[in-house]
Amino acid sequence: MRQLSTLLLILLVISSCSKSTSEEMKEVVTISDDFKSYTLDSELPAERFADLIESVEVMRLEETSNSLLSYIHEIHKTTDQLLLTSGKESDLFVFDLNGDFVRKINRQGDGPEEYSDITDLWLENDTIAIYSRNQRKVMKYDLKGDFIMVDKLPNQAGHIYSYRNGYAMEMNYYPINDTSYYRFVVLNQQLEPVNKYFEIESLIPQGLSFSNNSVTPYKDGVLFHRIMNDTVYYLRDEKLSPLVHFDFGKDWYWKEEREVKGDFLAVISTLDDVWNATSLVGDQHIWISPTIGIGRTSTYFLIDRATGRIEQIDLRKSSNDKSIGFAKGWDNDKMIFTVQSEDVREVVSKLSNDQIKFRQGTTLEEIESSENPVLMWVKFKE
Repeated sequence: MRQLSTLLLILLVISSCSKSTSEEMKEVVTISDDFKSYTLDSELPAERFADLIESVEVMRLEETSNSLLSYIHEIHKTTDQLLLTSGKESDLFVFDLNGDFVRKINRQGDGPEEYSDITDLWLENDTIAIYSRNQRKVMKYDLKGDFIMVDKLPNQAGHIYSYRNGYAMEMNYYPINDTSYYRFVVLNQQLEPVNKYFEIESLIPQGLSFSNNSVTPYKDGVLFHRIMNDTVYYLRDEKLSPLVHFDFGKDWYWKEEREVKGDFLAVISTLDDVWNATSLVGDQHIWISPTIGIGRTSTYFLIDRATGRIEQIDLRKSSNDKSIGFAKGWDNDKMIFTVQSEDVREVVSKLSNDQIKFRQGTTLEEIESSENPVLMWVKFKE
């Protein structure tokens, strides 16, 4: 009996050590930023969204007369608040982390402390930065909407983001100093162009761009993923290098030499090929939204950067071909999705109770009585 007890004790110690070692190994796994290419095959079996979910956290957005949102375009997070934009509207909406409405901000106008349009928006700690392409300005405000400062840029850009006290710019065929054309340009703190990348000779009509910012923060630099391109570039330490390539194979429209002409919008409206792909690159995963025709995206791709595993995801509702939710960005290892209030029950009904968490103040009954969309933090299965 004593021998049996000793054996069991030894086995428990071995099991405990093995578990501890496994957890330690899991913690030290890091993702390399070496260049990688991923094959995104449309013939890959599409998995249902719910089948890939490990857990979800659901948060309603309080509906008031000042916080009615028909659509959420962007989500930005501070330590204790969320800043949301809604499509082409000029309003900014601030909520706390339980979804309670805090305030609405709107500084649109023609005054020296106002913006005429919002091309890009991002946060610098607790400072709101707004790029107005029409004005060639970056306006900065605090989270109450009070004006802080303005940067007057030397030229227009397609999209921009803060970089080393200056700006990283995806030019989208706008010229530098009206003379030369580059894909990407970096402005220093004095707003002077100090680095230029990928000079271009042949031009396409200006103004062809998506509302999504093609310049996004990543670790100690920024990522560039311009329209109609299958490669994401990483800018850090003044060095620009490819980070990720998306290989759509026969489905990629630009696999042959093609020109973008004035009738391009009419051409792509009839396409069954992928002509654009937007990406959300996180530390652990990459979410890719292929574009077919005019805004048609039936399935999405999720890449596990640690294993290289690729999932094609079917996000369609059970009742029709429309997407049940839209990915907006990574919050550590979770993806934030927006879901219309009437579709939340369909998502959670396919999950078990232990997979679902409602934030404080959020109930399914309140969600379904509101017109505001809902935020979902989704953790995917490993």
